[in-house]
Amino acid sequence: MQLERFYRIIQFFGIGMILLSFSWAILKSSTHSEIRSSFTKAVGLYTDGKYQEALLYYENAISEEPDFIHAKRGRARTLMQLRRDPEALKAFDEVLKLDAESAVSFANRGILEDRMGLYDRAIEDYGKAIEMEPKLGEGIDWFTRLLQNRKEQSQTLSERVEVLRDKIKTEKKNLH
Repeated sequence: MQLERFYRIIQFFGIGMILLSFSWAILKSSTHSEIRSSFTKAVGLYTDGKYQEALLYYENAISEEPDFIHAKRGRARTLMQLRRDPEALKAFDEVLKLDAESAVSFANRGILEDRMGLYDRAIEDYGKAIEMEPKLGEGIDWFTRLLQNRKEQSQTLSERVEVLRDKIKTEKKNLH
């Protein structure tokens, strides 16, 4: 009789743990999906060129989950598209503090620094990006150009580094 009672207690305990785990999983997945919903909406708006609206959704996803790196990357790129360069630079710095192994983020920050005239910093970031991911130095492949409807091949990061180095040398010569 004692053994049967013991098994019944274990059975109720086990069922209780399963129900508790199931409830917790539902709670966590619903919160996560709301964040992902904002992020997914932001990505769609960004792709459609609706940068101001995309920024609002990226901000929402970040406010729900402050360390959501993909949303932070999206916010940085969106600020860059909106030409809010100082804010974009801070956003890329934040992204790279959280993910210092993101070659694409170094490349994007380099592009921003290049546009801002911060050539030495751009060269440094381009170099890090190429070192981490050598394919970035080769430029966009034909398939990506096709998907993005780009007719001509743009300058590669490696080529841009050389152009910037030449530009810096020329500027230094003109100062002397």
